Amino acid sequence: MPVNEQSFKKNQTIWASLILGLALITCAVVVSAGFVRIKGYGRTVSVTGAAFKAITSNYAVWEGNISVTAPTMEAAYDELKNGRRKTETFLEKEAIDPEIIEFKPVNIYKNYDRDRVLTGYSLNQTVKVEMSDVSRVTRLAKNASVLIEQGVEFNSRPPQYLFTGLDSLKLEMIQVATENAKLRAEQLAHTTERSVGAPTSARVGVFQIRPRHSQDVSGMGISDVSSIEKEIVSTVHISFIIE
Repeated sequence: MPVNEQSFKKNQTIWASLILGLALITCAVVVSAGFVRIKGYGRTVSVTGAAFKAITSNYAVWEGNISVTAPTMEAAYDELKNGRRKTETFLEKEAIDPEIIEFKPVNIYKNYDRDRVLTGYSLNQTVKVEMSDVSRVTRLAKNASVLIEQGVEFNSRPPQYLFTGLDSLKLEMIQVATENAKLRAEQLAHTTERSVGAPTSARVGVFQIRPRHSQDVSGMGISDVSSIEKEIVSTVHISFIIE
């Protein structure tokens, strides 16, 4: 092998060794810097605490809708009044206090054929009942089908079940969720033989009011009105100093 070629290969080996050495040194610096950042961030721990509470709805709202259609306004209104009288009789038999029965304003719609010729009128009126007797409202919604049997075009809507004591529970739920967050932080700190210090930040999450045994969550919160038996979920996001 010529001398010049041997020298060239030797120089290649030297340069490769230098480059490899510099690369190792650079990696060591990057890794060391990484450990420093991790230690810096490790001075706090962020946890989410949660609190759960079962509740039973203590208020209910029910609505039904009477609908009629007739060739003239007079005939449609007479038919609507007949449906309203039957509805009032039904509510009386269900022992609903007239003071809590609300008939909303009548909606009137004109009907036309494809040639835009007036063919008649459609009227509808909503009746609303709301009370704290949840079981009675449930029964009312189920029994409203009797009006259909009497010839009334009646649409009974599912009751809305509400819990009116949420505001008084919010502080209690937040306190329990905060205690749960601190407990979680202490458990994490214990694994590294460190202790939890003061909180550095805290944020209360949205409340979830969902059907009992449901696992649903939403970033916007849930406010279930379809179930009598519900569950309130409260969350708190807290960062603690680790000492």
